[in-house]
Amino acid sequence: MSVVLHSEAKPIIDAFIANGGKSFEKMGEISNLRSTYKTNCSLVAIKGLEQVETLNISDVILGEPVHLRLYDTTLEREEAQPTVLFIHGGGWVIGDLDTHDSICRKIADTAHVRVIAVDYRLSPEVKFPVPFEDCQRALQYVIDHADALKVDPKRMVFMGDSAGAHLAAHLGQSFYQNYGFELKAQVLLYPVIGYYPESESYQNYQSGFPLVASTMHWFFDQLFESEQNQQAISLLNQPFDRRNGDVYLMTLEHDPLRDEAMLYLSKAIQSGLNVEYHHLGGLMHGIFTMAGKLPVAEQYLAQIGKYIAQKI
Repeated sequence: MSVVLHSEAKPIIDAFIANGGKSFEKMGEISNLRSTYKTNCSLVAIKGLEQVETLNISDVILGEPVHLRLYDTTLEREEAQPTVLFIHGGGWVIGDLDTHDSICRKIADTAHVRVIAVDYRLSPEVKFPVPFEDCQRALQYVIDHADALKVDPKRMVFMGDSAGAHLAAHLGQSFYQNYGFELKAQVLLYPVIGYYPESESYQNYQSGFPLVASTMHWFFDQLFESEQNQQAISLLNQPFDRRNGDVYLMTLEHDPLRDEAMLYLSKAIQSGLNVEYHHLGGLMHGIFTMAGKLPVAEQYLAQIGKYIAQKI
């Protein structure tokens, strides 16, 4: 298969290939992989967003930990603010609040909203459903402490990338049913929809990029016990309800997750949801954590910020 890369992406992938072209699951022990990923994200993150203030929050709810990071251009607010709940990607195995810090800063700055990023425990140290329960608990904490956090639960958007988009949608597809508030939107950036290894994009992307089909197989192996049903997490099995917000959906050409998102898009439209869909040619999975080296990704983040500002 011939691969044509965006002009800004080509030097990044050329350097990746020159350095051995090892996809994530081939980079060694998980602790080293996490450390390398965190370092790499810091090197290619968007710079110049120091004006956005942050506050780390650690607490316990129902005997379990909650870890959040609050972003705003001004933390001290008198009134409740429109808020984006952001969940980071990384295949439920890598990533943390720091790897996706610049994304949250950019959204807080461009959308003029409060952003709350969720940290959750990673696999394989914990298995399904623990990461999902951690995110649900974090949302419950935000709702319970909305007054103190200056969050307006009636003006919320859920957002995430990759596995984080899956977690955000998992919360978003049941938000109205659980809390009685209508969600303004869900922003799903190259999301995991479920486990769809038979898709054409899984077959097409077997090598040549940091995230390929074998990476996704490995991520699912870390998340699930062998006897668990991987299809249990499919977003296609969740309710599609307009009260859970409009959808901003993004796919990328060189991404094994591309085609499963089309299944989600089709069902969302058939269910009467308002969907704004973007497909970016020539680009590969994970563009927003490297937006400091990909101007097109930073430009799209600014557009996403405008979308959120309009919806919220």
